[in-house]
Amino acid sequence: MIQESWTRVFACPVCLERAGCPQCTVAGGHDACVSGYASRASCACGGPNKRALEHRGEGFYCPCCMTRYPFGPGRDYVDLLPRTDVGRVSHYADEEFQERLGVREGEPVLSAGVKARMVSKMLGLAPGDTVIDLGSGAGKFATHFAKAGASVCGVDMAPFFLSSAIENVNLVAGDLRRLPFRKGAAQKAYSLDVLEHLDEAGVREVLLEARRAIGPSGRLFVYTHAMESSSIASFQRAVNRLAKRLGRAGLVDADKEAMRKSDHINAIRSHEHFDDIAKSVGLRVTDRRYYNVVAKAVVEDLVLKMIEQRAKRRSEAIGAAMASPKASERPSHVIGRRAPTSSARFVARGLTQVLMLDVALFGRTRTGPFFGVLEPLSA
Repeated sequence: MIQESWTRVFACPVCLERAGCPQCTVAGGHDACVSGYASRASCACGGPNKRALEHRGEGFYCPCCMTRYPFGPGRDYVDLLPRTDVGRVSHYADEEFQERLGVREGEPVLSAGVKARMVSKMLGLAPGDTVIDLGSGAGKFATHFAKAGASVCGVDMAPFFLSSAIENVNLVAGDLRRLPFRKGAAQKAYSLDVLEHLDEAGVREVLLEARRAIGPSGRLFVYTHAMESSSIASFQRAVNRLAKRLGRAGLVDADKEAMRKSDHINAIRSHEHFDDIAKSVGLRVTDRRYYNVVAKAVVEDLVLKMIEQRAKRRSEAIGAAMASPKASERPSHVIGRRAPTSSARFVARGLTQVLMLDVALFGRTRTGPFFGVLEPLSA
C-alpha cells in the first residue's frame, strides 16, 4: 500500500538541492548536489532539502541524478535504496536470515508489546499522525500503529514484509543513512533495536537523516543500548547463563536470540556519549526511561522459551507444519508465520502487562537499554 500523501514527500536518497543557507548553498549540476553530502546535510541550518522525486509510470524518477526508483513486485513497496555504497550492509537484508528469525503475524506482545506501548506513550501517538518507522523490518510495529489510526511509512533495507504490513503500511526499501524523504515528511518517527547494529558514524548519520525527516517541530523515539549496566542487570545475566545451559541440554532454543544479536556493534559507550552524538546533529534528548529486565528475563527469556521448544519438538514428532506457506506458494518479499490463536493472544496480552512492571518499577534505574525521545535543538 502506497498512499499518495507519502509519494509527495519521497525524495532522492542521495541528491540534495543546491539551495540552502549561505554556508551550504552550491552552484552547478548533479555533481554539486551530491558532493560534500555529509557537511552540507549537517549544516547548522538543518541542511538543504532533498530533491523531490517525480512519479513516472511504475516508479519514481530523480531529475537530478536521473535515477529511476521502481515499485517492488505487486506495487507492494517502493525501492528507494541509494544506488551508491553508503556503508556496511547488515545480514538482516538476507532472505534466508529473515525466514530463520520466524517473524509471526499479529500484534506486538511480550517485550515487543512493551516497546510498542512505550512508543505510543512517550511519543504521544494519536490517530492521524504521520509516522516513519526507521528500520521497520517485516512491519509488525508499523502495522500495529497503522491499525490504531496513524499514517505509517516503514523503511528498511531488507524488502521482506508481513502480509498485514503490505495491506496497511506504506513500505519503502531504503537505507536509514540516506533517508528518501523531504524535510518535515512526518510529524514523528521511531527506531527500535536498530542503532546497536551501526558504528558511531552510522548512528550519527541515522539521527541526522531522521532530524531532517521530522522537521523543526517533530519528535523522534529510539530504543537502543548503551554499553552500561546496573546491579539489576546481573539478574538477567544469571538467567542468560542458565538459558545457555538449558540450550546445550536441548531444553530451549538459544540460537535465535544469538542470531538476532550476531551483528551488533554497540557503538554507544554511555548515555552521555549518545547525548553528544545527538547534539552534534542538532537533536536533544528530552525524555529517557531505562529498561531493566527482570520479569522479561524470567517469563520471556526462560519459561516461554522452554514451552516453545517443547511445542516445537512435539510438532516435529507428529509432523505438523507450524510455519506459514512455503516460499514457492507466495511472493519472495512476503514473509511471516500465521498469527497465534485468539486464546494465545489473550495470554500474551496478559503477560505483556506483567512485563510492563520492568519499566514501572525500574524505569528510573540507570542501565544500558533505554527508551528515549529526541527533539530538534531549535524546538
